[in-house]
Amino acid sequence: MITAPLADLQRLLAIHDRHAINTLLADWLDRDLAVGDRWAAFAEILAKHGEWTLALRAVRRHRAAAPDDHTRWFAETVMLARSGRNAEARASAASMLEALPSDVRLAHFLGALSSEAGLFDDARHYFDTVLQANPQSGQTWLELSAVHRFTHGDPLLDRLRRTVSNAVPDGTYSALTYALGKALDDIGDVDAAFSAFAQGAQLVAAERHYDATADRTQADAVVAAWDDVTFSQAKRATGSTRLFVTGLPRSGTTLVEHSLASHPLVAGGGELNLLSTIAQEAGGIGPDSLAAFARAGRTADELVSLYDHLVGQRFTPGARVVDKTIDASRMLGMVATLMPDAPIIWLRRNPLDTAWSCLHTYFARGVPWSWSQETIAMHFALEDRLFAFWRSRLGSRLLCINYEELVAAPHVWISRIVAHAGLPQDPRTLSPHKTERVVLTSSVAQVRQPISRNAIGSGHRYSRHLEPFLNAYHS
Repeated sequence: MITAPLADLQRLLAIHDRHAINTLLADWLDRDLAVGDRWAAFAEILAKHGEWTLALRAVRRHRAAAPDDHTRWFAETVMLARSGRNAEARASAASMLEALPSDVRLAHFLGALSSEAGLFDDARHYFDTVLQANPQSGQTWLELSAVHRFTHGDPLLDRLRRTVSNAVPDGTYSALTYALGKALDDIGDVDAAFSAFAQGAQLVAAERHYDATADRTQADAVVAAWDDVTFSQAKRATGSTRLFVTGLPRSGTTLVEHSLASHPLVAGGGELNLLSTIAQEAGGIGPDSLAAFARAGRTADELVSLYDHLVGQRFTPGARVVDKTIDASRMLGMVATLMPDAPIIWLRRNPLDTAWSCLHTYFARGVPWSWSQETIAMHFALEDRLFAFWRSRLGSRLLCINYEELVAAPHVWISRIVAHAGLPQDPRTLSPHKTERVVLTSSVAQVRQPISRNAIGSGHRYSRHLEPFLNAYHS
């Protein structure tokens, strides 16, 4: 077997040449070159680049070198899940669990995958299996609480209370307090629920730094960079394959994404987070970066083709897909310039309800501003400014949706959303809770329920506790 020229890869990694790295690793896979025990590391590089097909080939090559190694089998299973292949990942994990029935890591993983797929009975079974063996698993309690509705006298609530009271504050304690907060909120114990959430948020805030100056500087730069740019108001091409939904977390974006993904002409959607890769390739998110990209002999079509290629790594190539990218407000100028036919939908929700929903959500990653009321207010103010800016710049290309109006009259607003997306009307978009698909956001349980107004005013019950947010936001 020929040994791969590892120095060539090191050189490309040093200059961050994404395309050349992918091409080189693909060639090594095709030629079955010897790389020692490095295919797992190379799989991570490819996954970071969004090259899921190659990443799976690499991790499978790693497993093939030691097929009886359960750690390598699990790594392949995790890669399946990360690449959006939930059903394959569940099947692989279930087979592993048969071979390793006492492995609580596998049971938790299967619970998480089942929850994402809307298989809540299965999820509860797997989570309970974990808690029987490890009753202080904070992450397991957190994910179980998301798919379980607690009631007064609930034995599970009693177990959770005992677990929290006996727990030693460590890396998983914040997850436990969030699980308890959710349970107490379910039974209407507002003061105790807020206390639990606040305790957990304080712990997480100490670990996840929010740079308010950098956030504000970026928002200022976006407005300054695109203020003098005129965007085309040309009619969108019917049937655009690229559909963008944005807005603050917990503002109703998952509902709109799920509704659109229920349309038979839409393959799916999610928080794809591909725009950052496109911005990296372009050298930035502003018009100056796009101009420099063009001066270097590159074309806008290259960036659009890269975006389409990366979408095709998770969905059928060429299919309509809903991109619900976090912080898309910072990159809408790039989207509007590169993809002038792409429909854009922005969700807005009552600030108090949104703030409370963010504060009591245990975000797995990102969203560093969500762990204190004051930083939530700071970020909301910046997003308000960007919303006003893009609404004035993009005109009819941007459809603005008020969450409260959406859930009060879904027939009216979903019809407008579908029309804005260039799709024919279809009744399935009005009953998205019936659609069987994987959902990866914090709204995993809510979107399985019929559209309702239940969440309107959810922050009002906690308004006495949310005065720091209100004061900071309105100051």
